[in-house]
Amino acid sequence: MSVRNSSRALGGALSVAVGLVLADSSVVVLALPEIYRDFDVSVNAVVWVLVSFNLLLALAAVPAARVARRRGAARVTSAGLAVFAVGGLLCGLSASLAPLIAARCLQAAGGAAAVTGSLELLPAAVGSEGRAAARWATAGAIGAALGPAAGGLLTELFSWQSIFLVQVPAALAVATSLLPVARGEASEAARRAELRDAGRPHLAPNIALALVSAALAAALFLIVLLLIEGWRHSPIAAALAVSVMPLAALGARPLARAVTDAGARAAAGAILLAGGLAGLGLLPEALIVATFPSQLLVGVGLALVLSALTETALRGRAPQAIHGGWTIAARHAGVVAGLLVLTPIFTADLVTERSAAEQAGTAALLDADLPVLTKIDLAQRLAGQLSQRGRVPAIGAAFEPLPSDPAERAAALRLKGVLQDDLDRAATHAFSASFLIAAGFGLAALLPIALARRRGVSL
Repeated sequence: MSVRNSSRALGGALSVAVGLVLADSSVVVLALPEIYRDFDVSVNAVVWVLVSFNLLLALAAVPAARVARRRGAARVTSAGLAVFAVGGLLCGLSASLAPLIAARCLQAAGGAAAVTGSLELLPAAVGSEGRAAARWATAGAIGAALGPAAGGLLTELFSWQSIFLVQVPAALAVATSLLPVARGEASEAARRAELRDAGRPHLAPNIALALVSAALAAALFLIVLLLIEGWRHSPIAAALAVSVMPLAALGARPLARAVTDAGARAAAGAILLAGGLAGLGLLPEALIVATFPSQLLVGVGLALVLSALTETALRGRAPQAIHGGWTIAARHAGVVAGLLVLTPIFTADLVTERSAAEQAGTAALLDADLPVLTKIDLAQRLAGQLSQRGRVPAIGAAFEPLPSDPAERAAALRLKGVLQDDLDRAATHAFSASFLIAAGFGLAALLPIALARRRGVSL
């Protein structure tokens, strides 16, 4: 293989490694409803499947980068991918929530080594540190955006366990491809001789990354729960629906390259992201297509802001692996903060809105033009449907069989429509405040962006 083809293959393998690990920060989102029903736990408990991975990734990123600098980036990257694969296998075999969370922590530790080590290797593969930073940021953004859709498809077609099991051969394949590079790395003594002081990270873009990532938690987490638990769509339908975001992000890549002013790109992206999240918080009705315009804004916004902030955080900073670790730490600390802030808000709002919908439904049932005995029987069947854990229920089964009398049948169908509309509105409104708060996180990112430009930081 020629040197050029070898470098291209190495760059591709490293991009896959970064995308695979950062997809794992969101790939399980669409499976969370299945997981908490399988393990019989609450949403507040199962969210730690996400929080644990992102928290450990944030904490381990900079230490992992320092190890990669001292021990050899290819060695650390391949070892990290192997640990990531083992963690994925243990996730897929977990029979309860606690082992699953522990395995997710193991995945995160390996993933931190793989992602930061990849950034150390990319400049040699793509020709410059600038191109390496852009490739690294793009791979991570695409991975995070594609994660929910991929996870939803696997959950629907196979099981939630398959999400983790398919990662095992993929991670091991990339790790194996890096072994020739690892064998050719310089000795540890030679690497120590060339180690440089990493210096301080660019504070403003990293703070902005944390705020944008807190907003991203809403885009990838709340919309999935709204579609599956609120509007009762299947994981595969939700996966297809949320694919609008990654497709928009991919389509916006030429625009991101065309806007050379990183400050303008970051500000525009943060505004578009916030606008999309605000749109999700103001949805007029429970229709999947109603989410598409907002998802387009979110996808384009992410493509602009993540690339601009990541490249800026790395610009002029060496070694890049260390400062890449700081960007990973900032991003995933933001995701953790977003999840911990928003989860209790939307779960409390869901209880409140559902209770209000049930009260309205009770009034509608009492007013329905149906015989008293039919109302009593229907109330008992509705109570059974409303006892479903977690999700807003579909009440159609409570109306089967429909009355044989034409007038009573028509009255029952009208009542069914009124009750389901009330529940759909309740589910939609339950997520509104959380989406609007997430939009506030996106807008808050404008402050560090503006401060950086005012102080002359190249943003």
